[in-house]
Amino acid sequence: MSSKSKIAQLFSGWLATVVFFGLLAGVWFNRQYIIDLVRFTQFEPSAAIASLSKDTTLTDQGKFYFYASQPVLATNKSFNHHCERKEADSPILGCYVNQQVYIFEVNDTRLDGIEEVTAAHEMLHAVYERLSQSEKDRLGPLLEKAYEKNATKELKQRMAYYAKAEPGERENELHSILGTEFSDLGNELEQYYGKYFANRGAIVKMNTSVDSVFRKLAAQADTLAAELNKLIDSINAGSANYNKSIEALNADIVAFNARAEQSNGFSSEAQFNAERNALIARSNQLESLRQQINAKVDKYESLRVKLQAVASESDSLNRSIDSTLDEAPKI
Repeated sequence: MSSKSKIAQLFSGWLATVVFFGLLAGVWFNRQYIIDLVRFTQFEPSAAIASLSKDTTLTDQGKFYFYASQPVLATNKSFNHHCERKEADSPILGCYVNQQVYIFEVNDTRLDGIEEVTAAHEMLHAVYERLSQSEKDRLGPLLEKAYEKNATKELKQRMAYYAKAEPGERENELHSILGTEFSDLGNELEQYYGKYFANRGAIVKMNTSVDSVFRKLAAQADTLAAELNKLIDSINAGSANYNKSIEALNADIVAFNARAEQSNGFSSEAQFNAERNALIARSNQLESLRQQINAKVDKYESLRVKLQAVASESDSLNRSIDSTLDEAPKI
């Protein structure tokens, strides 16, 4: 074999080795995408999951990450098996665990849209996990700026909960919360989220609609409670005044009757009639006051029943999103 042939053979072997290791490196650095592609290709969505994908207006890229997470719409036992609840008074509706999305099935029609918002929220967790560190570093200040702009009391409390329940996941949670629940995020974030949602505003609108159901009930309860407190104060004050006035009237009637039994109790019949009429007027006034108090008592009872109904409706809503409650047995 000539020296040129030997060199060519060595070069060919070296090139094959370089290509082989290059391919290995490519597979290694793109392993997550390859895993996602396989999972996406193999996943066959149920009709409910396909509907969630459509209603959340996912783009092709958004659907890719959603389906690659092989989402499951789960009932109580299955959901609780996969999704850990951190605090007893903080129900959860979805989770992203081991690169899989779980969504709690909510059948209450009053909360239509809650599953879609949850699905979009969890899909964004899948997206965030796959972001490069440089992209996370770029998004961090944008998310914090949007947070400061939209930081309601409820959102601050929620982030405080996440700080305790999921330390170190602030940006991850903001990435999902802001992207699905708030409309005014700034142009850069809008462009970013546009890669995953064709109409992000539709998701925000669903969240607002669901949130308004709870807010409306809370507002009704607050209004009724305030009216009841005002009424009970008025009833108590009126009753105290009535009872005091009744005691005084009864004492005056006893004194009047005692004088009437005396031959010289009154200087004239006119005086007798005048004092008697005055006692009757006081009695009539107190009867009117008694009726007013009773009317307030009736109104109080009516408002109490209304508040009880609102509390019952609120409890019903909260039960419908509480995965820890057992399902009703089927006959």
